[in-house]
Order: sequence, then C-alpha cells, then structure tokens
Amino acid sequence: MAAAALPALAVALAGWQRSALTGTGAVAAVVVGTLVFGLGGLAAGAALVAFFVSGSWLSRRRRVAGELVAAKGHRRDSVQVLANGGAAACAAILLSTGLARARGAMLGALAAAAADTWASEIGVRSPTPPRLITTGRRVPPGTSGGVTRWGWLASASGATFVAAAYLLAGRGKDWRATLLSALLGGLLGSLADSLVGATLQASYRCDRCGQRSESRRHACDQGGAMQLAWGRAWMTNDAVNFVATTLGAAVGAAVWTDRGCATLGPASAPRGRRSD
Repeated sequence: MAAAALPALAVALAGWQRSALTGTGAVAAVVVGTLVFGLGGLAAGAALVAFFVSGSWLSRRRRVAGELVAAKGHRRDSVQVLANGGAAACAAILLSTGLARARGAMLGALAAAAADTWASEIGVRSPTPPRLITTGRRVPPGTSGGVTRWGWLASASGATFVAAAYLLAGRGKDWRATLLSALLGGLLGSLADSLVGATLQASYRCDRCGQRSESRRHACDQGGAMQLAWGRAWMTNDAVNFVATTLGAAVGAAVWTDRGCATLGPASAPRGRRSD
C-alpha cells in the first residue's frame, strides 16, 4: 500500500498544481488512489487516472452554454472526489477480501464517473438543444436531466476510454468482461444520473434576475435570492454522482465473470489443484 501511495500522491499533487483539485480534494484523491492502486492493481489505477485526467482536461476547456451555473467550479473538492471515486475505492476494498465480482464493480464505477463527466462537458456543446429525459421537453444547455445525441456518444466514449486504459495496463487480459462491465456500467450509470437529475436534483432560481443554478450561492446585482425551483434540497449534484457511480458499480459487478476476476490484480490468488 505504501508503494501505491506514491503514484496516487503524484497524481493528486499534479491535479492540485493545475487547479483541478482543491486542497481537500487532493487529500481525498490520495486516499482513493491509494486504495484503487494498492488493492486493485496497476490496471485499475490506470483506469482511475484515465477518468481523472480526461475529466479534468474537459472541465478546464468547457465553455458553458446557456445560463445554468454549476454548484461548484472546475476544481474538485473532497466531496466531489468521493462522490465520483468512493464507490470504486469501496470496490477495491471488497476485491482485497477475495470477492471476485468487485473488480467489475470497480470498473463499472469508474466508467460511470467518466461517462457522466464526458457527457456533461461535451454534451453542453451540442448544436441541437437538449431535451429533458423524462418528458422530451427542450431545455437550456447544462440543465440537469437534459440529454443530447452528443451526450450519449460522449458517455459511451468516456466509458470506452476507461476500459481501454484498463486493458492497456493489464496487457489486454479479460477484454470481454472489461468492455462489458465498463460499457454497461458507464451507460446505465450515466442514464441514472440523467433520470435523478431530472426528477430529484435540487435546482435553484434567482427571484430577481431569473438565473438558474445547482447552488444557493449567487451574486445578484439586483439583490435577488436563490429559491428552490424544483427537486429536493438534499439531492445535490454530488449526491446524484454518487448514485450514478454506485449503480455503475452494481451493473459492472453483475456482468463481470468469475473467470475474468481471477486473472488480474494482487487480490487474485493462484488456483490450487482440485483433489477428489
């Protein structure tokens, strides 16, 4: 585990220096990274880095369309890190106990995090306006629960990117199980994010200027205050992300094969010869 902490620390420091992580976010990233690297192995660590680096790169280059303002900036704090990586870290712990399908859970969680991030950052640039996933009504770009073709393609691409990183670091082993867990976990996790975002996620509107936001914080020149427009106050964007990654983990575990889990990572023990 001590050796695994070094690459986790290096990635977290790089993220903090490039303003992709806050101080608390960097600490949380070290914890998550150490667990995933140390208990999941090099392939799992590569998948985690693929999600973090690609998501941070896309976030820094996003040009927000419309007036919807995210609850937080592009720097991830500890809550955001745990919301996106906590399920994968828990799966890594379960993997160390010998639970075979935990590897699929880890992949599904990371793929769901990447799929959702890619969809959010790329889908907002779609040339066609998004439609609310529950009703089909057109909504402003960036609205929680709004989906586009670009967004769905981005989700699939993000999940595939995580799977590719895992396979490259794992030298191509168990590619069928890897792709299945990543794609299904990623896409269904992203779908859950959109559904929960459209129905339960808190969204606020300024009672003066009309600006929409996922946060109650708002600097209004007209002295307005943010009022809950729809959703539940406790269902923040971070809570939605945690729901999505947890579902992605469950799907990834469900479709992962025991044979696939026995071939990668330090948690896999050699099989003994059966005696009759």
